Amino acid sequence: MSPLRHVVGTSGALILLGASTPWLGGCQPAASPAKEAPDHVGDSVMTTQDSPADSPLPDDTSRADSVPHDSASSGPPQVVLFIGDGMGIESVAGAGDFANGTAGTLGLEALPYRGDLRTASLSGITDSAASGTVMATGTKTYNGHLGLDRDLNTVENLVEVAKSLGMGTGMVTTDRLSGATPASFVVHTEDRYSYADVSAGYYAALPDVSLGGGTDDFAGLVDTAAVDVVETATDLAAWTPAGRPLLGIFSPSTFPYVYDTYTTQPTLAEMTVKAIDALKENPNGFFLMVEGARIDHAEHANDATRVFPETVAFDEAITAGLGELSPDATVLVTADHECGGLHIVTNNGVGVTPAVDWRYNWHTNADVGIWGRGPLADTFDGQRLDNAWVHAVLQAAIQQTAVVAPTEVPLVDGYLADLPAAAVTQSWDSSFGTDYDRMDALHVGSDADGLRIGVDGVWEDDASAIFVYVDIDYGDGTGWPHDGALTDTVGFGDAALSNAKLTFADQTFGAERALISMQAEEAFRGLTGTDNAGLRDITAGSDFGWLESATNFDSGNESLFNAPAPDAGVADEGFEAQIPWASLYGTDTPGVERRLAVVAVLVNDTGTYVSNQALPPFPSATEAGAGSAELPGEVAFTVDADGALVGDPVTVP
Repeated sequence: MSPLRHVVGTSGALILLGASTPWLGGCQPAASPAKEAPDHVGDSVMTTQDSPADSPLPDDTSRADSVPHDSASSGPPQVVLFIGDGMGIESVAGAGDFANGTAGTLGLEALPYRGDLRTASLSGITDSAASGTVMATGTKTYNGHLGLDRDLNTVENLVEVAKSLGMGTGMVTTDRLSGATPASFVVHTEDRYSYADVSAGYYAALPDVSLGGGTDDFAGLVDTAAVDVVETATDLAAWTPAGRPLLGIFSPSTFPYVYDTYTTQPTLAEMTVKAIDALKENPNGFFLMVEGARIDHAEHANDATRVFPETVAFDEAITAGLGELSPDATVLVTADHECGGLHIVTNNGVGVTPAVDWRYNWHTNADVGIWGRGPLADTFDGQRLDNAWVHAVLQAAIQQTAVVAPTEVPLVDGYLADLPAAAVTQSWDSSFGTDYDRMDALHVGSDADGLRIGVDGVWEDDASAIFVYVDIDYGDGTGWPHDGALTDTVGFGDAALSNAKLTFADQTFGAERALISMQAEEAFRGLTGTDNAGLRDITAGSDFGWLESATNFDSGNESLFNAPAPDAGVADEGFEAQIPWASLYGTDTPGVERRLAVVAVLVNDTGTYVSNQALPPFPSATEAGAGSAELPGEVAFTVDADGALVGDPVTVP
């Protein structure tokens, strides 16, 4: 087969390998009928001129047509995805400090190709279920969903693709096997936390090799006459293939932390080697996913003492696995998301935990790294791509075809190119510091899912606040400030809203909703927000209601840990929000044509001091300061009964 090349487009030829005798008896479905392979698959390259208008190239992803991929595998495809759950860029750097005294020294960092991934889900900030699902299926979904699209339809995963070709399949994790990441490659269910349903679905679609935790989840499910079950490291080392799936469950739930030492559990490296050695016996090749799960768990706890040993153990599993694979295996190493907003302050040397700072105890929208080697892995080299590309590359490697570019969907990710052009732009440099806090332009969009708002700019993580006021019945002369003062002092964000002494030049503008982000904090769809972020119903004045929304920042548009935002001045990146129609009108759609208006303003984190940054802009560059500030106008627009924009937004006056 000729070398594979990168194709940018919406379709591509597929090669289905011929049917063969199922391996490890019983767990493989009948192989799909063979299809005739086209001649010279992948030799032609669709250029950007050929790309359909509705499938634009992702941000920063243009590639020279003359750059070929590594040659396709000379034997059956070996395809391995390593996922460090929660493993952000700083997790990798700190693990290098901890293990070797220097960042940049992990084994995974020696892989020849290196890029970055955006990770947002349909909920905004992703969870492991949604991120696992998009890597397994290529389909963006809401948090909590496993193997389902936004409408709860089943979508084919890579394990199913590999099985259909008679290939071996495997899952290895230090989480329970019913955990979100391994389950997203095997299971189709709405709720990742319904462990009984997830475990039953996992067992019904059992891969050839499954190694991890979760004894309690699989109690009563396993037929030991049909499945080889091992429960200790000693048993795993002694196991040899006997024509049945291997199910290794080594702890009641998750594995212990590496820092706390294992008892009878095998290491992640030992499980990885065993899985590869078993799967290599399949003459049609294999697909394997390996997860270092407890990196994320330690980050949720802001526990640096345990984060770095977990990351080092994950890296050791990668090194051990590479030693068992063919030289032309496709190997990708990445994370499903960053967790905790980890920042390395001081390298304290080999074996000593680096000094760190944390922002949160949950996931962030920060880009994660991707490293790789082998056929098609160079797709990511030097690129910044959405994580849907992981599935695109892995599926192509499994099927030995050209890569098909994933279809982009609108996301609340701070990447604003999928919103309409800016309705209004800023007139002044920021008085709060150009590279730390500023609002450059305001975008307004809407669709069946709700109102979408984007603000180009950058924000400081420990100082500023964004307030976006929304008039949901513009022109009626109701809402704040017509209906009285805001006096809710319970909660950081609510108190800041009440402290902001703002008036409006247009006396018809009255806000019923206020969208807030304090200190560059995000809210994700599915919750009503936090004290620091989300949507407020301000109609009561003295006791704000919390309503569902999603808010997010593009990675690079936050000024973190007293450093300027790296993407200051980059157009179409910044703050983004989606407000479901139910949070505005109590119904799934506007129902009738509606007139709305929005105003955005940047204040300090207590609301007591107003910058010179507002959209529409203030009439002069002088900051409003600590007194009352008059906002000079608003962006008004109309939506139809289904939520689509009617005409273009306009600035009033």
